[in-house]
Amino acid sequence: MASPATFEQRRRSVGLLLVAPALVVLAAILGYPIIESMILALQKVQLSAGTLQRSFIGLGNFERLVADETFRRAAINTLYFSVAEVVLVVLLGLGIAVLLNHPLGRWGLFRILLVVPWAIAPVANAVLWKWILNANYGVLNGLLKSLGIIDSYQVWLGTPIFALNFLLLVDVWKSVPFIALLFLAGLQRVPSILYRAAYMDGASRFQAFLHITLPSMRSAIAIAVVLQTIWSLRIFDLVFVLTRGGPADATVLLNFLAYRVTFNFLDIGYGAAIANLIFIATLLLAILYIRLMRPAGPGEAR
Repeated sequence: MASPATFEQRRRSVGLLLVAPALVVLAAILGYPIIESMILALQKVQLSAGTLQRSFIGLGNFERLVADETFRRAAINTLYFSVAEVVLVVLLGLGIAVLLNHPLGRWGLFRILLVVPWAIAPVANAVLWKWILNANYGVLNGLLKSLGIIDSYQVWLGTPIFALNFLLLVDVWKSVPFIALLFLAGLQRVPSILYRAAYMDGASRFQAFLHITLPSMRSAIAIAVVLQTIWSLRIFDLVFVLTRGGPADATVLLNFLAYRVTFNFLDIGYGAAIANLIFIATLLLAILYIRLMRPAGPGEAR
């Protein structure tokens, strides 16, 4: 009879053998663009007479980032957007999950309604909100004016502070359902006997939530934070459809800046440098996500 260690080694070997074809395909599809992007980031690339002329400049493109005011603004916008988005999505997702886990919230229709924003295609979602926020016939202006909150129709996406925060609102609306379902799955794994024991000892619902629910949800919350941070760094469709980075670069995020520099300004090497910074940040977060998803070993706390 094979020892457990030998069996585990064989299981992993068979697993690697089975996924090897998929890994080869992924390497072929993803490996070349990633390597090419890294090479472009170290070059000055100019489009001349329909051909790309390249010259190696080392870290020159990355040195440009330090002095680039637009890049600094995009980095600040991205930092604000990512932090605010993650905090709002996690808090709202956790609150909705707690409500859905309550006996009164377990009706299936509630969960179906919750999934609707997440199920809408990203571009369709952006177009829908563009109609809602339209300065001439948008539903939001009509509703607020009918309630007497505003005196005249507002150009919501034409004011820097409003534009960025409405982008944030739209992305939160889109992202909350998935995180709420993730938290709901985590809540349903918490043994109900723990709550009964806490209530018998005189704990309030808030104390039970603080000392039972949150500790039990620690891994799920960590995974949600990492996933949502990755997704917030990749935001492009909302910016492209709603604002195109305006007004006055108030909604330019790093991912959109990389696109604009590369395809609008044709500064391909510099755009690749920005894209690679996003790639590195995403890769580090992905490694952390894999670490969090790894099954805990004997005696290892999660």
